[in-house]
Amino acid sequence: MINTSLVKEKENLVLDFLFFWNCPITAGCLKSELNFKHSTLNSILKRLEKQELLTWEKYKEIKLTEKGRESAMHVSNHHFIIERFLKDSLNCSEELAHNEALHLAGAFSCELIEEICKKLKISHNDSHGNFCDIRKYFTD
Repeated sequence: MINTSLVKEKENLVLDFLFFWNCPITAGCLKSELNFKHSTLNSILKRLEKQELLTWEKYKEIKLTEKGRESAMHVSNHHFIIERFLKDSLNCSEELAHNEALHLAGAFSCELIEEICKKLKISHNDSHGNFCDIRKYFTD
């Protein structure tokens, strides 16, 4: 049985990475950066392409579509808000908050994110642009 939350989490991680990488990258390089198995990454790329979130041909560059950029920004925004909540409300370390927010960002509804924003006294709209740049967790 496939763990759908883990599948979604990995898809979100790929979208997030491509959004912040913001330059052409091949599947081979992306596989190395994210430390995914070749077959896992290919499956993810095919699913994301089917959803029209990216364009990709084997051995060519992967590019986010506009829909993919919007989706990545949305998930990144959720990630930022959850990470801030974990740090501010639960006094989690930056690393723990970041890692847990990566797992949770795709699972939290927009309604729950709005409630967290109320608790933190921030506007959901104000948090746009404060995206968590995950590149620092994958590059040396």
